[in-house]
Amino acid sequence: MMELALLSLAPAAGLLAAYPRRTWGAVAVAVAAGLGSIAACLLCGPGERRLAAAVGLWSVAGALYAIHLCRREVQDCGHVHEKVRQLKVRRVETAKAAAEARAQGEETQRSHKESAALYAMVKGLSAALSWEEIKPRLETAVDQYLGVADFALYVAGRPPRSTWRVDRGGSRAEDDFQPLASRNLASSPGGAWVTLGRRLQEAALSPWQAHVLDRPERALCVPVIDNAELLGVFYVRLPDAADPRALLAKASAFAGEVAFAFRRVKLFQEMERLSEIDGVTGVHRRGAFDERLGEEVVRARTFKTTFCLMLLDIDHFKSLNDRYGHPFGDQVLRRIGEILNHSFYETDFVARYGGEEFGVILPRAQYDGARRKAEAVRNAIEFESFPIALETVRVTVSIGLAHFPRDAAAPEELFSQADLALYRAKSLGRNRVVEFTG
Repeated sequence: MMELALLSLAPAAGLLAAYPRRTWGAVAVAVAAGLGSIAACLLCGPGERRLAAAVGLWSVAGALYAIHLCRREVQDCGHVHEKVRQLKVRRVETAKAAAEARAQGEETQRSHKESAALYAMVKGLSAALSWEEIKPRLETAVDQYLGVADFALYVAGRPPRSTWRVDRGGSRAEDDFQPLASRNLASSPGGAWVTLGRRLQEAALSPWQAHVLDRPERALCVPVIDNAELLGVFYVRLPDAADPRALLAKASAFAGEVAFAFRRVKLFQEMERLSEIDGVTGVHRRGAFDERLGEEVVRARTFKTTFCLMLLDIDHFKSLNDRYGHPFGDQVLRRIGEILNHSFYETDFVARYGGEEFGVILPRAQYDGARRKAEAVRNAIEFESFPIALETVRVTVSIGLAHFPRDAAAPEELFSQADLALYRAKSLGRNRVVEFTG
């Protein structure tokens, strides 16, 4: 009976053996219960065999149920583990999606900032009508839009002058590009056009195209082009962590907006220049001459310098008009204007202040140098020939000189002294140069 009692505990033992998920323990108990039942039936007497068989069946059934429970527990645990794994995967995917969304948001925010900076740049540049106005706005635009600290922006031609059209395969002289803005490039090849232009020539690179330069430093060189005209060159030294291609795309967009601003400034200055230029002779008008004369007096007083005022009058011009007609007179005026424009420096100022009268301001001119220049101009005009019909006409001029501050201390007084010298040249027989002598 003791054996049967122990055998009846097999289901409980199977459950304990299977805990927490040991299926092999429940199987072992079931096998043991089965063997125990068989042994009990063989060892018990005939009267106890039925009871032993019942207890054995109970034990085996309990052990099998324990196996069933264990297997279900294992399956449930597997499902739980799978769900946990799926949750972990989903959490990783969610974190990745959140990171991508955050990065996309940052990129969108950066793009919006760049668009706002580009809009502000275009708005600011469009309001500039001179190189002095556009320079600080360009520097601010480079900081805000490109985010670079080392750059230079060159303008084709000296800023106050108009540009020259060149072929795409050609090149300009080194002094044709003038710096408009430059930062932190003192020791860089891009710090001066003479070195940058030489670098491009040595590498056989055209300034008409954008380039990523690797030597002697990582840099970008981007043309500023408008209407098939090269208006300038933009040079940027690349930061260490910068993506050259991405920055090149932004710099090209920047150069496109700068080209529009450059064109606007040049057109405005050209309009101003044309409003001051005489249509026949190509030299300045009387109003611009009077203004410049006053400015030159102030400048000479401030810096303790001198300058010369030259007045020039075409001899017998009224007779030429009466004899050959006004078109011929205009031809003479036009050619003399060309001679004067080519005879003086850019710092000098040539104007037509009367019908056949011209005035020239020569800053910092010495007495002897001004007289030699006047004689050279007089001689060039005297040997110029003007053909009309079957004739060849020659023209002469009389020139009067006065110096500041030697001969006068005010603009009106200086003009009067030069006019007196011119009158004396006329009275002495014309075709000569006379200085005011007091």
